[in-house]
Amino acid sequence: MIALFDMDGTLFAGDSQLRFARRILSRYGWRRLYLLLVLPCGILRALHILNTEQMKRIFLSYAWGLKRETLEDECRQFVDEEILPAIYPLLRDKIAQHCLRGDTTILCSASPDWWTRLVGEKLGFTYTIGTPVELHERVPFFPHVDFPGNNKGGNKVIRLHKMGIEKADIGYTDSCADLPMLSICDRAVLVNPDKKVASAYPKAEILRPEKGIAKLPFILGCLLGLGK
Repeated sequence: MIALFDMDGTLFAGDSQLRFARRILSRYGWRRLYLLLVLPCGILRALHILNTEQMKRIFLSYAWGLKRETLEDECRQFVDEEILPAIYPLLRDKIAQHCLRGDTTILCSASPDWWTRLVGEKLGFTYTIGTPVELHERVPFFPHVDFPGNNKGGNKVIRLHKMGIEKADIGYTDSCADLPMLSICDRAVLVNPDKKVASAYPKAEILRPEKGIAKLPFILGCLLGLGK
């Protein structure tokens, strides 16, 4: 059996990219100056002048100039201290059940592979696919993302096909952004699903592990490097 898993919003509440930004901004306060760039670019994104991938690369400006070893150390601590404790127990059990059966499990996320690969390793996934963001001796200002780009929507399917995965038995997600990924799955399991994905898969298994987080306070807190 092949089981595909989304990560953010599926394995835990909220977005790991925002969580990691909050960590870096809270530890290196002067980096909040990145808001001077990100906020106007956010308006351009809302006007569809910038696409999702361009916005992601701009958003990562909060890490600009960090040494590679510093970033890698922050990523390891981030996964151990913030992501693993946030995993829904119900989803942790689902992953463990697949692993015990010897299934091929694939974590497929739009978040940067800086930490996504570490999450996959810690949870025992067979393979992990994140958005491949370049990393040199220091984090570039506008880091390059390898073809076919941001690992979201149809790009997940492209990368799965490159791995030789044409079909899967089951897919886990919370979002309509993963409808292309679910299209190659025989069965869908939806975690706290939004209305669009729930209506697209009315016969899917629904998991509601726990109430989510307050979205706007979470986003604002992360952008300002506040809270936890």
